[in-house]
Amino acid sequence: MQKGRDIIGLPVVNLATGEEIGVVADILWSHQELKIRCLVVGDHYLPFADLSSMGTDAITVSGPEVLQDDIELSELKSMNETGGELVLTQDGNNLGTLKDVIFDADEGKLLGYELSTGVVGDLLSGRMVMSPEMVSSWGKEAIIAGFTGIDRGDQNAVSDMPW
Repeated sequence: MQKGRDIIGLPVVNLATGEEIGVVADILWSHQELKIRCLVVGDHYLPFADLSSMGTDAITVSGPEVLQDDIELSELKSMNETGGELVLTQDGNNLGTLKDVIFDADEGKLLGYELSTGVVGDLLSGRMVMSPEMVSSWGKEAIIAGFTGIDRGDQNAVSDMPW
């Protein structure tokens, strides 16, 4: 499992030459497909399928030719643009703010959204992880979560497992 914010800022290295060809500036994902689609590297896009490897210190690729100049962005979410967005239940309860995306580093499958309830809440009980399937709508000012299990006392619906 990988957190999106952990790879922003990592260098992208060409395996053939050992040269750094850029730095990861953002992550773009499709909420509909529940998949990381690409990384933003400078003014270019690096499709997730074209990554050779994702390590803790660098992203490796076969060469600079894997970078694309443009892609279809209409349905994609950006970590830089959505981080800090309010998350509400359909009943109007505040779950917190979106702080990170969690995904499978091998396949790019979206596994969850990390939510913060503020500095004090994060320190006392850690951050929550919300399953992406719980999002019923993604608006301009808030993300609306469907059934969360909170009202029924189901502790596994919104995980309070610290990451």
